[in-house]
Amino acid sequence: MVVIGLDIADPQTAALSSRLRASQDALGIIFILQPNSRFDIKEIQALDVDGLLLDGISHRYLVECVNAVAAGKKWIDNKIVQQLLMSKSQQQLASRLTGRETEIADLVSRGLRNKTIAQQLNVSEGTVKMHLHHVYAKLNLGGRAELAWVAHGKGADRPGTDHTSLN
Repeated sequence: MVVIGLDIADPQTAALSSRLRASQDALGIIFILQPNSRFDIKEIQALDVDGLLLDGISHRYLVECVNAVAAGKKWIDNKIVQQLLMSKSQQQLASRLTGRETEIADLVSRGLRNKTIAQQLNVSEGTVKMHLHHVYAKLNLGGRAELAWVAHGKGADRPGTDHTSLN
């Protein structure tokens, strides 16, 4: 298995996975992409990898991705899927959030309570509320339901997990 952090804008990126596969066919390949990279579905398909993550993902999801790829499955970070589906205006809005605001917005949009988020991130509940207030203001949202709707796509029945299994 190979885990590589790279810039999708680099023209040699797409050819990298084929060169790696040529050296060993059964190799599991996971690419870690920069969160500010802009990519489309064709670029993702051209990568021909088994796992895709955004840089900065938690260790837990990295391990989950590695385990899925080791088991012969495909794994993609849900944030990459969201970026592919999200309109450019939504991407511009989301890019105004700080890293911590983005992290808290993601956890809230998946249905976690402030207290649980505070415990997971080792911060006070008041800190979570403060970040959430900033998220609502920056994205012009009325509350948790709107945040989940924006984060997981218009028409989503319920918030998803932090990844999408492709198998």
